[in-house]
Amino acid sequence: MKNSTKKTAFLTLSSVLTVIALATATLGTAHATSTTSYSFNLVGPNTAMAQNTIPGTPISAGDVLRLTGAGAFDLSKGAASGGGSFTHYKPDGSVFARGLWVVTGFQSFTSYGGPNPGVQGGVLLVTVSIIGPEATFSGLTLQVSCHVNAQANAPEEGTTLPGLFSVPTSGNTLFHLNN
Repeated sequence: MKNSTKKTAFLTLSSVLTVIALATATLGTAHATSTTSYSFNLVGPNTAMAQNTIPGTPISAGDVLRLTGAGAFDLSKGAASGGGSFTHYKPDGSVFARGLWVVTGFQSFTSYGGPNPGVQGGVLLVTVSIIGPEATFSGLTLQVSCHVNAQANAPEEGTTLPGLFSVPTSGNTLFHLNN
């Protein structure tokens, strides 16, 4: 019986150690492959105004770009997706163009944190294409800024196309931590 008891104790201890080793390896793998992903929403339409006329483009000083949409991005993969619709208004309020915007790449994200995973602030830069009936403009930078937990010198709340439609005039944004 003593031999049987020792054998049982040895098998039990071996099993426990194996389970601990596997659990540690699994946790290590999960930690090593864990991702930090976010989603973002343009809460209501966001508008931005062009301060200057941009030579070689249809953008005149005073034009307004209206965006709606949402997206997601993964910091560990450096990937982003999303899009929505746009309307380009001339200074007199007439519609110049309508179409879609599509996220084509990730540039950077600065997190401001937030009170919970569903309410986060930060500044996101993504590459987008603006697709209209007459033309497509690719390789543009879209800045999405949310003021939750923002410092005093943070960019204004809203969305802009820096260098083109650079002055946010209305709208809110929100980031959500997905994990």
